[in-house]
Amino acid sequence: SIAASAAAFKPDEGILAQLLGMGFDENGCKRACRATQNAGAEAAMEWVFGHMGDPDFATPYVDEPAGGAAAPSEGPDPDKVAGLAALGFTARQAEGALKACGGDAERAADWIFSRLDDLDGAVDAVLNEAPAGGSAGGDASTDFDDGDPTYELKGLVSHIGSNTGCGHYVAHLRDKEGNFVIFDDEKVARSEKPPLQLGYVYLYARK
Repeated sequence: SIAASAAAFKPDEGILAQLLGMGFDENGCKRACRATQNAGAEAAMEWVFGHMGDPDFATPYVDEPAGGAAAPSEGPDPDKVAGLAALGFTARQAEGALKACGGDAERAADWIFSRLDDLDGAVDAVLNEAPAGGSAGGDASTDFDDGDPTYELKGLVSHIGSNTGCGHYVAHLRDKEGNFVIFDDEKVARSEKPPLQLGYVYLYARK
């Protein structure tokens, strides 16, 4: 068992041949096989598409011990990636789910299934976000703080008539002094008692 754990990882020749036949770089193809633990050509191909822009994609591939300590630093556990890929998901989707769930494969599967409507968008958001604890996370609250959440009524649209099948709509808007003005077709005049309780549409502005 000690000898087995120290053995270098060997990319599956069949998977490697399929990837090379598609024109991908051999070093990148070997990395794809390792990252997906030879789970299959489809999983490896998805890994290639998701990582072919990596700086080290085409650098010379060096076999590492299958049980070595270098693999975890490269990303999610390859075995867990392969397990999720076996469910029909891409390697990139598996990596995003594992990252979002702290490496927990069971939670990652639930995370994927709960986001099938826009899975790729959710994965992109996870893989492209700033590292946890970074400045981007600390400023998240200020990004949405655009002022005092107090609003003032500026106008309303109401209906004149016994029902919606007859009559017409009019607008009441505040002027610079705060007085309401009625806009009724060509008629424009100050409104002393605007129908504040009968509006169909209300217009507010932040103070």
